[in-house]
Amino acid sequence: MSRLAETLANIPLATLSIMIVCCVVYLYQLLIDPPMHHYTLCPRLVIYMSEYYRFITSSLFHGSIMHIGMNMMSTMAIGSSLEKRIGTLAMATTILWGVQLTSSIYTFISWLLYMTIGYKKLMLQHSVGFSGVIFQFAVLEANLSPDRTRSVFGFINVSSKMYPWALLVILQFI
Repeated sequence: MSRLAETLANIPLATLSIMIVCCVVYLYQLLIDPPMHHYTLCPRLVIYMSEYYRFITSSLFHGSIMHIGMNMMSTMAIGSSLEKRIGTLAMATTILWGVQLTSSIYTFISWLLYMTIGYKKLMLQHSVGFSGVIFQFAVLEANLSPDRTRSVFGFINVSSKMYPWALLVILQFI
């Protein structure tokens, strides 16, 4: 058995399925070259044009080979660990809810900032990728972990519950 086949055989079903869907969608992007602005999450278009399909398509489409590569490696690592802990059905439900909730929260925050302080940039911004759902996986996995602390890139130790948030802050500067 090849190393790739062995690695794929060890990925649980729900995690492997969403990875395959994202890769197939990216292959579609490469072969057909669809206009990305039809699939991205743009809060203005969701709220005022009722383009709710963007909640789903924006999570499945990716901006580049590096983007999908990093997202799928993170999904494989964190998703596999989480799915082994909570089970395939719970993981599939988590993925489906995660896609909807992360897009909904982003849209709501964008609208709220626009309505309260007139900040329009987020309402017009287009975004793609599975990163919001991966962050959700990281939060769930860290909160279910029996480890009390985790190392952030070998530099500092933080509590398991704060680990995803520390990564989020640090990765903004890398």
